[in-house]
Amino acid sequence: MTEHSLWRFSRALHAAINERQLQDLEPLIDDDVEWAIFGPVDMFPFLGARQGKAAVMEVCRQLADNVRVHRFDREQVMLGVDSAASMLRYSLTAVDCNKPISLRLAHFAQFRSGRLSRIRVLIDSFDLVEQALGRPINLPRIAS
Repeated sequence: MTEHSLWRFSRALHAAINERQLQDLEPLIDDDVEWAIFGPVDMFPFLGARQGKAAVMEVCRQLADNVRVHRFDREQVMLGVDSAASMLRYSLTAVDCNKPISLRLAHFAQFRSGRLSRIRVLIDSFDLVEQALGRPINLPRIAS
């Protein structure tokens, strides 16, 4: 049995972020990749939608410039032949201020010929923004 594309991509992505080894990630991304990380793009410009390998590689460079991965736990993983979905919990550090960040996310990925062709990432962005601001966000009570 061959290794699932998710495992190769995951290892290469973490090496790209932590060790700036982007050359190992590039061959695992399809030229026409569709990439979207849904979150507050005003606070984190590397979030949002991108199209094509060059744009995705730039996002990975920006991630490497801003965070380091210390730990991640896969809470749930579902693998298909050319697809994968996971619930993950990450422990990160912001590079500029050495601030710890705890992040929960879900991703849905599709692969073509072993390369990432489409990914959608949903972040618990409310919690992320509170951590970035260093304070809770007080919202008005909508329903009682």
